[in-house]
Amino acid sequence: DNQPLPISISIGVDPAIEIASCFESPTTPLGYNELQIAGGLRDQAVELVKCKTVNEYCIANAEYVIEGELLPRLRVREDLNSNTGKAMPEFPGYTGPANPSLPIIKVKAITHRKNPIMQTVIGPSEEHVSLAGIPTEASILRMIEQAMPGKVLNVYCPSFGGGKFVAIIQFKKELPSDEGRQRQAALLAFSAFSELKHVYIVDEDVDIFDINDVMWAMTTRFQGDVDVIIIPGVRTYPLDPSNDPDYSSSIYDHGIACKTIFDGTVPYHLKDCFKRADFMDVDLSKWQVEKY
Repeated sequence: DNQPLPISISIGVDPAIEIASCFESPTTPLGYNELQIAGGLRDQAVELVKCKTVNEYCIANAEYVIEGELLPRLRVREDLNSNTGKAMPEFPGYTGPANPSLPIIKVKAITHRKNPIMQTVIGPSEEHVSLAGIPTEASILRMIEQAMPGKVLNVYCPSFGGGKFVAIIQFKKELPSDEGRQRQAALLAFSAFSELKHVYIVDEDVDIFDINDVMWAMTTRFQGDVDVIIIPGVRTYPLDPSNDPDYSSSIYDHGIACKTIFDGTVPYHLKDCFKRADFMDVDLSKWQVEKY
């Protein structure tokens, strides 16, 4: 209807709200209120208050709130002030290209707490990629759990993948018929989160949060000629600079990539041959333990 859209921007909120704001489809489809997730994480509803100058709400405990209106049919270049063609550091570790057409916000008011703290996230910091990775993990875990309950024990999207490009899946094979399902789980991960580029699969005895342990599995339980599955020509995230025709003739449009599954799990019939070395547990009752 060509009318300005009232909005509020809350800066300096608690971690549960920041994490919830990073969720996306399919876990939170269009129209889903992510503040419900924040309330669940903090076990308390997120308190909102009415803005002072626009007909909208904002986060009650935010350090700063910018009130304004999103103006219709007005656009501006992202690099209007710098004229560099670049925007800001992005989660893959590179400076992203400037968007040629962004909407304009007309600021109506700025409110803040007493002695406010200006909080921000600078990409691609550990904080930045973790905020991206946690919702990605939830989306993947939920998708696979619905299709094959109990088979995937955990999912980790490490910081070196920007929280979006890489997922490590911990899979448990309990029956001979489970062989091959680990690769099906990886395909489901690609379905759950289209930005994924690489999926690593490991067994239940591998600590997916310890990259050294994951690489140990990829070294001793992986053979490149049989354990790599490539899926070329799939749409993914455009901020990966290698997803471009200039990088490979197999890529026919920017944002197309070859998605890859690295299967570092032991074949079910060989599991007895790949038992990790056991070490005796320390019986602390035999020792005098001093408390400090």
